[in-house]
Amino acid sequence: MEESAKAIARPAASRSLREAIREARLEEAERLHVTADSRDGEIARLELLKAELETVFAELPAGDDRFNLVLVPSRPARLWIDLFTYATVDANGAYLFVRNGESGRRTLYSSTSIPEIADRITRYIAHEIVHRERMEASLTDTGVSILGVAPPSRPSMGVVIAAFAIGIITGAVGLFAAVMLTAQGG
Repeated sequence: MEESAKAIARPAASRSLREAIREARLEEAERLHVTADSRDGEIARLELLKAELETVFAELPAGDDRFNLVLVPSRPARLWIDLFTYATVDANGAYLFVRNGESGRRTLYSSTSIPEIADRITRYIAHEIVHRERMEASLTDTGVSILGVAPPSRPSMGVVIAAFAIGIITGAVGLFAAVMLTAQGG
């Protein structure tokens, strides 16, 4: 108790703002060093996962632009798979496969093994491709689609030509009327 009273009653000359700022800077530098090391570790681990997935992304069907393997060194670093899903590394060093949705973030899978998480991501991509194929097939059926709406029919060439001709005739009549009204007014 007596020591705490002495610390409180310490003379102002023993307090130094300059010394406190120096200590705060040292603490901040140490914290940033530890943070930078862990961030570099996250990015390095995600680069290993990215290398594992590059062959999968090379096999994507032509024209399927939903998937894009992009490593973003944000906080936390993220390896984006598509618009809604990404892989990241948690504080314990485990890979997390996360999906953003309307109800928030949901961890789809967690593992410390690169092959395991790469397999899960590959299966996710395969399921998404099959789901889209099924959706496209239902929309192109001649019957009612899953949305309950018949797919739009394409107009015949005769209808397109007739619409074009009517547009030209209407434009010509309108131009002729404008010229006549201008000539009568002036």
